[in-house]
Amino acid sequence: MKLINKYILTSFLLITIIVFPFWNESSKNIYPAIEVNDSSIGYYQSTTCNISLLNVAINNYGNKLNLKFNNNNYAGIECFGKVTGLDKVNDLYIISIGTNSNLTFLLQSTFWIVFLLFVSKFKFQIKNIKFLYIFLLSVFFTFQQFSEERFYSQVNRYFDLSLSSNNYYLINNFLIFYLLFVFISIFFENNKSTIINYFPYMFLFIGAFNGFNLNFFSLLFSYMGVKALFEKKINNKLNLIFLIFALFWSQTRRDTITYFDTDKLNGFINSSNNNSSLFFWIVLFWLITNGFVYLYKESNLDLRVLNYSLLISVNFIVILGFLGAAFPLANFFNFIIFGQNKRGINSLASVDGNTWRGFSASAESIGEFFAFTLLFFFIVVYLKKLEISKYTALLLILPIYGLYESNNFAAVLSLMLVSFAIVTMSYLNKNKLNKVLILLGLIILFGSYLIVNKLGFEYVSTQLLYEASLHSNLFTYLSSEAKSVEITRYFDAGQIQSLLNIENQGQGSSLLIFLSTIYEQSLFNFPYIPNLVTVISFVSIVINRNEMWGIFTAKYNPNLIESLFGNGPYQLNNYLYNLKIKLDVPEGKLNALYLPHSSFLDILVFFGLFGLLMFLFFNFYVLKQKSTNPEYKLLLIFILLNFAKSDSLLYLNSFVLLAFIYAINFKSLEYENEKAN
Repeated sequence: MKLINKYILTSFLLITIIVFPFWNESSKNIYPAIEVNDSSIGYYQSTTCNISLLNVAINNYGNKLNLKFNNNNYAGIECFGKVTGLDKVNDLYIISIGTNSNLTFLLQSTFWIVFLLFVSKFKFQIKNIKFLYIFLLSVFFTFQQFSEERFYSQVNRYFDLSLSSNNYYLINNFLIFYLLFVFISIFFENNKSTIINYFPYMFLFIGAFNGFNLNFFSLLFSYMGVKALFEKKINNKLNLIFLIFALFWSQTRRDTITYFDTDKLNGFINSSNNNSSLFFWIVLFWLITNGFVYLYKESNLDLRVLNYSLLISVNFIVILGFLGAAFPLANFFNFIIFGQNKRGINSLASVDGNTWRGFSASAESIGEFFAFTLLFFFIVVYLKKLEISKYTALLLILPIYGLYESNNFAAVLSLMLVSFAIVTMSYLNKNKLNKVLILLGLIILFGSYLIVNKLGFEYVSTQLLYEASLHSNLFTYLSSEAKSVEITRYFDAGQIQSLLNIENQGQGSSLLIFLSTIYEQSLFNFPYIPNLVTVISFVSIVINRNEMWGIFTAKYNPNLIESLFGNGPYQLNNYLYNLKIKLDVPEGKLNALYLPHSSFLDILVFFGLFGLLMFLFFNFYVLKQKSTNPEYKLLLIFILLNFAKSDSLLYLNSFVLLAFIYAINFKSLEYENEKAN
């Protein structure tokens, strides 16, 4: 009964927190909500900040027109939850709703904290509250307002950086952070051993603060990171390496102050290219990394809880995706309640005729999560013999459907390959994983031979360089068609070096020049061993990334320090804006956001060649560990295969997913060692 009452109270509080601000209207309001149509556009434009969102929604129930409720972060506090305008774009009626950034920040923080405290262990003890940690973190996150001034000045009309006792904007931000960290401290101290078992809900509660370039879970992991530092529960080698990289990051280019609109990456990407923002994101990533190391040391993994967390979260994701697509009001509240970094898709139709991202900002990322959920279920039920109820299998229906709708072929294929490996392992007694990997390797080699034989070795070897050349600033005096013809002529003649270093000297990116040199010079070619460029080009063709990686090659123009150590964690500005190129794409796609389309390339941009090599060696180290639970290594193989063709590492929840896979592998080794001793 107490448990039932607890959930009833929680539900009531959560509904009140969300509904009331969007229902409330001034007692002096004389303007009623009316039906949205062509004739009411002028009415809603002249009665701004009077009519509440929910009153408009109620009065337009059954309205067959195409409606969309859009959030207006720049509106004043007096306009919060109320209509700030109505516009018509083609057949779409856009109803703007005031969502002042500061109030939304308070609203979202309250909602998530209440939810966490009431669904978890809760015991208030003031001695457990780390006020020093809370103060330092509140100062640090308030500092972000200074480091990313351009971002915050565009989303909040009250933005003010003056250091005075009358600056209520900064004071309010600091106090909200302070209060938020107090409750984070209470939550973490009561639940630190079990938190990791609920990480799948990060894909449901994404945690991006509306109007802030910040994520709720960044705050949670930062608290863990500060706690780890003060309690000296850190990895000294990791921190030493990080310090060395930070010294080199401080020397990267800041000659052009650029701004990145964050787009669907909001909350976990640096928006600005200046020294203070670089400092903020270096420290933030450092704290998050140390925080996860600390969490790993304090955690107890529970396969049953993890399995149900995965299944429940993916089911809610699919259901809420459907609701958001069908109902404009649900789409709006999904964005606020769950902290989406990009509004869910507002229709049931696929994007470009193939992918449906639904609730998520990325069809690739959510497709990987669906596939991972199915794979984890298969492992714990088939290999670990985890007992489940007969009704649990019903929870697999929606993730299967979600995976189908996301049209993530790589996720489906890798799921099938790893599942095949698991079944094969179960029938082998010795060196199970090695034998399976050898078998899969032979299958891949045979498939590669067939592809190369069909397409031709020359085509496979040079396609990446060809695509990069098409998107580079070559033959700028020619039209797109003439440029394509001229580049094709040089490639057909095998004169790539002449094309780049004679006819278009200094016009190609440093990466394009470097790769073409590797391809052409015999120094980098060995008998019976494919050239590095050939291998990369072949992989790009197989996974349908030749154009995207070609664009990356054309755009990536680092200097020596940046090529070796990167630009800094989650710093895309130099990559995006350092070298301006004329893309060989349709006119309507020229202004689209072209990310690297590979988490490995993201690592190259952020941490350079040294960082990428360290990442690869670390994964090799994990895979080489002797274990009686090699199936967890297959989880790592699965995610690495998918990360090779997606930018999922740019999303905090996918970053944590990778960290969790490392954690379950090392925890498995710890349990084995404990049993052996």
